[in-house]
Amino acid sequence: MILFTLVSLVSFSQVKRVTMSEHVKKTVIYPNPARSFIQIQFKQQTPVPAWLVIYNFIGKKQLEVVNPGSNVYLDLADFRRGLYIFQFKDKNGQIIDSGKFQVEK
Repeated sequence: MILFTLVSLVSFSQVKRVTMSEHVKKTVIYPNPARSFIQIQFKQQTPVPAWLVIYNFIGKKQLEVVNPGSNVYLDLADFRRGLYIFQFKDKNGQIIDSGKFQVEK
């Protein structure tokens, strides 16, 4: 009886419909963690990203690449050890996909 009472308090209007595409990453990043280089592949061809922006863990922009294409190779010689966030953006500045990677030195 108690179980029925708890279930009846939850309304179906509170359930959010989620499609699979909302949870599928559009990028592949390897190796992660990385030491000397990292490769970022944008799996979707449309739209091709207009920018790749990389931030360090405290939010400072480390790198910005215009028209990066769908396969980016980054030399990490100028990157310090730590966690980094990357964002692919479209021509309007909207984030297409984002992720993180770790640099170990």
